[in-house]
Amino acid sequence: MIAAARLWRRPLRLVPLVFVLLLGLLSAAGRSSAADAPPDSHAPLIALPARPTIAPVMACAALATPATVYAGGTGYRILSATEAPARADAVATCVVKGYAAPQTQFELRLPLAGYTGRFLQGGCGGMCGVISDSIVPLCSNAHLASGAFAVAYNDGGHFSAGIGDGTWAVDPELRMQFAHKATHATALVSKAIIARFYGQAPENSYFVGCSGGGREALMETQRHPADFDGVVAGSSVSMPAAMQLFLWEAQKGLDAEGREIFTPAAVATLHRAVLAACDRLDGIPDGQIDDPRRCHYDPAALLCPADARPRSNCLTPGQVEAARAYFRGPTSEDGTPLFPGGAPYGSELGWVGPGAATQTGKLAAESFIKLVLLPGELPESFGWRDWRFTRAMFDRLMVAGAQFDPADPDLAAFRDRGGKLILWQGMADNAAGARGMLDYYQAVREHMGGLEATRRFARMFPVPGGYHCRGGYVPYDMDFLGAMVDWVERGVAPESVLAAARLADGAVRRRPLYAYPTPTRYRGGDVNDPRSFSPGTIRTEPDDAYPWPGSKAGAKRAP
Repeated sequence: MIAAARLWRRPLRLVPLVFVLLLGLLSAAGRSSAADAPPDSHAPLIALPARPTIAPVMACAALATPATVYAGGTGYRILSATEAPARADAVATCVVKGYAAPQTQFELRLPLAGYTGRFLQGGCGGMCGVISDSIVPLCSNAHLASGAFAVAYNDGGHFSAGIGDGTWAVDPELRMQFAHKATHATALVSKAIIARFYGQAPENSYFVGCSGGGREALMETQRHPADFDGVVAGSSVSMPAAMQLFLWEAQKGLDAEGREIFTPAAVATLHRAVLAACDRLDGIPDGQIDDPRRCHYDPAALLCPADARPRSNCLTPGQVEAARAYFRGPTSEDGTPLFPGGAPYGSELGWVGPGAATQTGKLAAESFIKLVLLPGELPESFGWRDWRFTRAMFDRLMVAGAQFDPADPDLAAFRDRGGKLILWQGMADNAAGARGMLDYYQAVREHMGGLEATRRFARMFPVPGGYHCRGGYVPYDMDFLGAMVDWVERGVAPESVLAAARLADGAVRRRPLYAYPTPTRYRGGDVNDPRSFSPGTIRTEPDDAYPWPGSKAGAKRAP
């Protein structure tokens, strides 16, 4: 066990969210300027139900304990408890730092004013190893700044030096901490500290996570269903299988000398052509593709003439081949899909830049497979180019990763104690694709009694134009946390959530996102005005099972 005092001297104990989410894979370099727009007040917050505030019953510094404290089957120790003064955008808090056995570092922020009996735990991303300081979607952080929630984050049970560092995975117990134990322990410890500081346990508890944090969120609903009343899980698709997506795109997107096949000009050209071909499939001429699964554009239409003259408005043969492979996704030689689809149509601007699979992504996937999923089973020289896309390798990956994969569609225990679940997925997500969350939701619907029965406790929200967890070629932000609080505390299931995005031309688009599978009906008028839209009618229940061997949806389960 690592000494606690030494743990807190590590340089990466608290980092911004942009590093945490899939270890930096969502970097927007090379994308449209809209993807880089900072969050602002254009993303509307959902007002939380009014509650009386609860004042602390003890001094912040008195929380620090010189000995181990026990809570719900785990032990913890508080190393420091210090007051952080109020800022213009946030109330004063008692910042508690400590660790839970065996070495899960956590940080718990306890409001000194404005606390309303709510506890929120935020997820980490990728292989964790660092402590975040915010959640996504970004606008929901305004609820935290108000003091309404006590908020906790943790490092997933281990320290990481950064992208590609899987040294911690040598320890089998730390692997299980990362799988689900650290998240559960943090919930137990945080609730115990909250009860001590305010003289009463939190009235409601919530979890919000995306990417690796979305994996943690689903693990909680499946393995520890009593921890949280409401869970928001974004962009979480079979982590073991998802590693193939990065390796596939790296192998297809780099030539034999390691040079990028795509250029910013090439992906911009392809993106414009995809939008021109598929934007109106949903009947709305708005520069976004609501459901990229309906798009079937062939990049060969952009093939440059064979006159060898350099051009910026067409694709080389190598780029056409690579683009087709990206859209297709990982497949074996006999055509078997090894992942639920590939890069969604509309995601093209994310194929270049520091966060692309050809750069950061391939290293993270290589490390995760070599050190976490198959430790000691691959040659020391194994690199991202060495992975082979076969059914045998897929099966090996899924067996090794079962302990990390929250694919169980049986959410009966979570449902029966009143738990509520919001799933959401960016529909231009390069890191997780657009089909995986819908495939899982299909499995849940089949297992939990059908669409109507499932929607009573679990709802899905596709986010058009959204990248991995944040940003996008239409960079929507929306308050899923507020929607979840409304559902848990008022009993109001979210039929829609209002999203907002600042576009590249400076205009602000506001659009209602309807709970899947409710379609969006365009009534005419300004496409940036939410009043131009209304919910359509669900005429038939969709079958979203994808024919890949990891699907738990029975209708199209691959052999």
